[in-house]
Amino acid sequence: MREHPSIDVELDPEGRLVAIRWAGQREPVEVCNRWRIEEAWWRGPIARDYFKVVGRRWLALVYLDRVAGTWHLERLYD
Repeated sequence: MREHPSIDVELDPEGRLVAIRWAGQREPVEVCNRWRIEEAWWRGPIARDYFKVVGRRWLALVYLDRVAGTWHLERLYD
């Protein structure tokens, strides 16, 4: 399986995603859509919260790996 790059995120006091940091840049973002997946329990769990976010320069798909507790960039749209 392909690894998605790790990112750092900023959450507001209520726990909402407000910015991502990747490749040395910080991007304030607004969440457009979010969803949760849980699958492949027979091979090893996949449990992720996905967020489609829009910022000044980026439109991206990021996720929180709830098993590992890490954030990742899955896709950066042009």
